[in-house]
Amino acid sequence: MNAVLRDKVFMRLLSPDGHELPVLAHLVYDTRDPYAVTVGFTHGGFVYAEWRLDRDMLRDGMAQPVGEGDVRMWPALNGSREELRIELLDTAVFTVWVPSLWRFLARTYEEVPAGQERLEDLDAFLAELLATG
Repeated sequence: MNAVLRDKVFMRLLSPDGHELPVLAHLVYDTRDPYAVTVGFTHGGFVYAEWRLDRDMLRDGMAQPVGEGDVRMWPALNGSREELRIELLDTAVFTVWVPSLWRFLARTYEEVPAGQERLEDLDAFLAELLATG
């Protein structure tokens, strides 16, 4: 049975000059694509960007630096606040509070445990993915 999990988390977009812009991120996990979490970055009711991020990379990035190329993640402390920093395209850096992200990820691992991911109908999944962009 396919399941789709959804949640919202607040992130902050860090500008190079030190300013922070609050961003509402919509998290989506679809068991038909068990390796990915889609993050939609919104502000003022508009979706500015959507990224498909590796689920294990999000988990691992909370403990150690991971990634290369367009997506990098690493843990950070902001005072006593544990954060995950997500850098996209070497320019945009977002932070998210680790406990709020972990609550969502834990639900995804309950739905599809690590190591049990399967793409049952790869052709249909790829056709749908390509049709939606």
